[in-house]
Amino acid sequence: MDPAAQVRDELLQRLAFFRLEPRLIVELGCGTGAGATALRRRFPRARMIAVDRDYAMTQRARRGQRFWRRFDCVCADGAALPFAARSADLVFCSRVEPCSGAAPALFGEARRVLQPGGLLLFATPGPDEREPGDATAARADMPQLGAALAHAGFVEPVLDRDRHGDREFIFGAAFAGRGDDHAGVRGDESVVPLGSVRTRPRATS
Repeated sequence: MDPAAQVRDELLQRLAFFRLEPRLIVELGCGTGAGATALRRRFPRARMIAVDRDYAMTQRARRGQRFWRRFDCVCADGAALPFAARSADLVFCSRVEPCSGAAPALFGEARRVLQPGGLLLFATPGPDEREPGDATAARADMPQLGAALAHAGFVEPVLDRDRHGDREFIFGAAFAGRGDDHAGVRGDESVVPLGSVRTRPRATS
């Protein structure tokens, strides 16, 4: 199994840490639709929307659906989603762009479309990983990702590292705040071990 599929499968397994009954799930970077199919199987009552900025991929995902586990396919950029605010309960992304400038825009848009208390679950290559031709690209590390999550309005970010094949990935989860929950919070001070994850956001005062 290639590393990308391993990362997606591990991210799916991490859903077991959360008590979720989502009504609307959005997968960003759906590729051929394997993640959307698995999410549809796991949450059969939820509406599933698979998003990819590559139109050809959305068409492959559409053609690969099974008629009893259908989902919507949308061609859009993860940083500019054509969905209403506070409309989703889970945003799932196993392929966050690794450059440090991409995460804030994606996290901000994920926060916009999530209901307060909704979950963002994502993975991204670690800062030391490089693809051919991008040796000069600035890669986001865990403190930067934590800070970007807090700035976007997420609470209780959980970040950790794991290896698949010969590559390292950062896995993250965070809950959408309720408005001003992130005021004055620094993401790098909010990162906690995976074992400390909670099933719902901390109550605000």
